[in-house]
Amino acid sequence: MPFCSSCGSTLSSGSAFCNACGHSTSQTSTATAVAVQPPSTSERRFLEDQNVLVTNTRLVKGNETFAMSGITSVMSFPEIPSKKGPIILMVFGGLIFLFSVQSSWGAAFFGVLLVALSFWWFRSIKPIYHVRLVTASGQRDAMSNSDGAYIDKIVEAVNQAIIHRG
Repeated sequence: MPFCSSCGSTLSSGSAFCNACGHSTSQTSTATAVAVQPPSTSERRFLEDQNVLVTNTRLVKGNETFAMSGITSVMSFPEIPSKKGPIILMVFGGLIFLFSVQSSWGAAFFGVLLVALSFWWFRSIKPIYHVRLVTASGQRDAMSNSDGAYIDKIVEAVNQAIIHRG
C-alpha cells in the first residue's frame, strides 16, 4: 500500500497527488515513505487516576508534565504538621478552668469549651504525604495529598515506569 512521502497518508492507487496534502506522488517517493516511516511507539499507562497520569514516557499532574527520561528515582515522605497550637490552647483552657471553677461557672465552662476545641483541633491535624522526584538537576516535590495510600500508588506507578523505561 503506497504512502505519501510528505504527510504519510495512504495514497489511492494511480493518483498523481496526495488527497490529504496535495503533494505530487511518484513511485520512488512512495517507496521511500514506507521505508522512512517511524516505528509506532505505544505509550504504556501505569496509572490514570483523578488528575494524575503515569506512563512510560511522562508523568502528568493537572497541567504540569514531567518527562520520565529525566526522573532517576521517586519516593514518598510524610510531613507531620506541628501540633503546638492545639496543645497551647489546651493548656490555656485547662488553666482557665482550674482557676475559675471556684469563682465563676461561666468562666469554667469557657475553659472546658477551649479544651474541647483544642482536642478537636489536635485530632484533625493529619500528615501530608508528598511525591518527591529526583532528577539530575535535584529534587522536586511533584504533588501532595493527605491520603498516604494514594501517594504510595503514584510512587509505585512511577517506579514501574522507570523500570519499564530501562
